[in-house]
Amino acid sequence: MKLLWQTLFVLVFLSSASHAQQTMRVGIKSVPPFAMQSESGEWTGISVELWKEIAKRQNWETEWVPISSAKAQISALSELKIDVAVGALSMTPEREQFIDFSYSFFSTGLGIATPLKDSGWTSLLVQLVSPAFLSAVGILAVLLLSVGALLWLVEHKRNPEQFGGSFSNGIGNGFWWSAVTMTTVGYGDKAPITRAGRLLATIWMFVSVITISSFTAAIASSVTLNQIHTAVDGVEDLDRVRTLVVSGSTGEQALASRGVRSLAVATPEDGLNSLKSGKADALVYDEAVLRYLLRNDDAKIDVLNFSGSKQDYALGLRSGFEFRENLNLSLLEITRSSDWQYTMQTFIGNN
Repeated sequence: MKLLWQTLFVLVFLSSASHAQQTMRVGIKSVPPFAMQSESGEWTGISVELWKEIAKRQNWETEWVPISSAKAQISALSELKIDVAVGALSMTPEREQFIDFSYSFFSTGLGIATPLKDSGWTSLLVQLVSPAFLSAVGILAVLLLSVGALLWLVEHKRNPEQFGGSFSNGIGNGFWWSAVTMTTVGYGDKAPITRAGRLLATIWMFVSVITISSFTAAIASSVTLNQIHTAVDGVEDLDRVRTLVVSGSTGEQALASRGVRSLAVATPEDGLNSLKSGKADALVYDEAVLRYLLRNDDAKIDVLNFSGSKQDYALGLRSGFEFRENLNLSLLEITRSSDWQYTMQTFIGNN
């Protein structure tokens, strides 16, 4: 009996020691804000903090293995050189053929980073003769004419000096009065004297303030928006401009599946630098990462949505990873906690 208890004790001890010494080789790729390395060499970021908490709960030690690209992470997992891949790894059917994934912990989509450009004075002149602008001016003219005709109708009999004469002269005088009243010029050369005319004038003064303000704001806004435009308006424009993708990314796969020609860069930072220098017109990459990289950047670059490109981030796992269920259980518990919400707020705020 004593020998039996000694044997059980040794087995429990060895099992505990083996579990305590379990070391995971974690291939990590720098992708702000999901994985970033400080000057001191410490790793942090959304994915990193998630892994650290999972490893803590599972009593795993971590051996960080820096990897340069997502493609290299996939290769390292498939060749069993690492156990887990951490960064901003998207779950795709193509990757699932070679590796396994944890549950998703973040959902995003592809974005199109593209420079903002000034259209110049030619665009402004085009706007001033555009159908929309001319229609607005026409509506305003009809309104002025209607108010002028109504004032002439109530004034021409008792105030023939200012609104008399022929029908055309009377309507013209009414139009002139309504126009100078709306623009607050108020020359004073014509003014109603009847009770009905003055009531109409009072109402028109208040209506004019709202009308001219709204008209001016609408025109100014339209001209300003059309003065500034992006190099591309959407996915359909990517094939006719200089489009960049990050090598091995889902953005590269998405464009290849659509038959869109593109040039590969090593990192999204390289792609953004090319946009700033005018060497490229668009960069297709994960929208969340692009917005993070541009959050404090003064460069005139906008990020457009790449329609139909929803993707989920997960931890990459080598095939047959024996602790997958335990890892997923911890992941679900962590991502549903208030601490996780605080982590997300810390790294990406309200984006």
